[in-house]
Amino acid sequence: MLNPSIRLAQPDDALCIAVLGAQVFLDTYATDGIRPSLAREVLANFSVDAVSRVLGEPATTFVLAEHGGHLIGFAQVREHHPHELVPDEAAAELRRLYVQERFTGHGVGKRLLLESQQLVASRGASVLWLTAWVGNERALAFYPRQGYDELGRTTYDFEGESYENRLFGKRFSKVTIT
Repeated sequence: MLNPSIRLAQPDDALCIAVLGAQVFLDTYATDGIRPSLAREVLANFSVDAVSRVLGEPATTFVLAEHGGHLIGFAQVREHHPHELVPDEAAAELRRLYVQERFTGHGVGKRLLLESQQLVASRGASVLWLTAWVGNERALAFYPRQGYDELGRTTYDFEGESYENRLFGKRFSKVTIT
């Protein structure tokens, strides 16, 4: 198991988040190579400007994992973000959990997920939900092992293309302080 340092992102982290995001996205979703619609989707989500804009959103937080001063993974969470399958107003979304391929299987994703859960729960979330593409078998197996229940099916759409996803969620226990 790897023991990365964990911290919250700052605005000057946008460059490394963008590059790692593009790399992991392509490793995961460009299994048949690159085509124009996929290339545009990567650039729309992982340009430095796009990541900088998201970093500036008050309800969005990036949790970073670093090893030896190098970014090796990140989790992106959005607070107060319900979904039709998770209508709870105190719901938070795990928008992305990306780990550089070389560091998968070393506990980095699990650590980022735990840190994200603790973060959103400490800020009042009662549930954390996410979607995973049906072609991402590793993710479809990972989240149930971490206590997430499959709550339904949804799609991710861009440029007239639709990709089937599974929606997972995990409820947090209410903590009562006496």
